[in-house]
Amino acid sequence: MPRFEPLPGLEDTNFLSQEDVDFFHTEILEPGQLPGYNSLDGLLSALGRPANALCYDVGCDLIRIAAYYWHGISTSHGYTDGNKRTGFVSANNFLLMNGISFEAPDHATGRLIEKLFKNRTKKERFDLDVLEDILRRHCHWS
Repeated sequence: MPRFEPLPGLEDTNFLSQEDVDFFHTEILEPGQLPGYNSLDGLLSALGRPANALCYDVGCDLIRIAAYYWHGISTSHGYTDGNKRTGFVSANNFLLMNGISFEAPDHATGRLIEKLFKNRTKKERFDLDVLEDILRRHCHWS
């Protein structure tokens, strides 16, 4: 699988801000879903993990950082509704901000995300390594 190395300095990597993720969250809400935070502390923790991982996760590249965003935002339950979609959209936008495109059919992606949350087998569960593998298989430099 290809590697997507970050630029040499941490300051050269474009990370997401809370405002970015809040905007994505607002945009993905469907009619009837509740806006707002369920756990702001959980969300802030999820947003801090990617920068920490780049410093301390040996072998971490931009795809793995995106997987940290996807996993952390989806599982932190930082928002009242729409956490899984916000996590996916955030990971995708992080990649775009850093020159990487994710390409997979929209209809297949939504079903896949739901399936990962429901399955409990090692191969098909919603964990960091599985998400990294999905991203790696569908990404290329823009």
